[in-house]
Amino acid sequence: MTAKEFLQQAWEIDKRIDAKVEERDRLNEKLTAARIGAYSAMPRGGAHDWTDAAAHVADLSVEIDAEIRELCRIKRLVNEAINAVEVFKYRRVLELRYRNYMDWEKIAEELGYELRWVYELHGRALLRVKVPGEFA
Repeated sequence: MTAKEFLQQAWEIDKRIDAKVEERDRLNEKLTAARIGAYSAMPRGGAHDWTDAAAHVADLSVEIDAEIRELCRIKRLVNEAINAVEVFKYRRVLELRYRNYMDWEKIAEELGYELRWVYELHGRALLRVKVPGEFA
């Protein structure tokens, strides 16, 4: 995996974490609905159905939490790789692009550079990024 590919994971990771959190929230809403249904006056499957649903949601929630932890671990590695770039202006371009998700024009405006110079700095910065072994 190239340095650029490694750093670009940060964008996708944020989206995936958000999706996992939403998935977990939906499961919890379904569990709440199942619990309310189990206690309503209408005869249904009873407490057994609710406990089965609760166990299933708990299992899925544990899996989702594990996936979120792994995504956060990878994002932490991306941030550490950016922080390890010693040249400030290189690091700053990487921060604005891969942490703040700015487009190139905004980065150029933020730094007060011409767009072509931002591209050049980015290329130089990528050469300084050390991709962890598990992603190399």
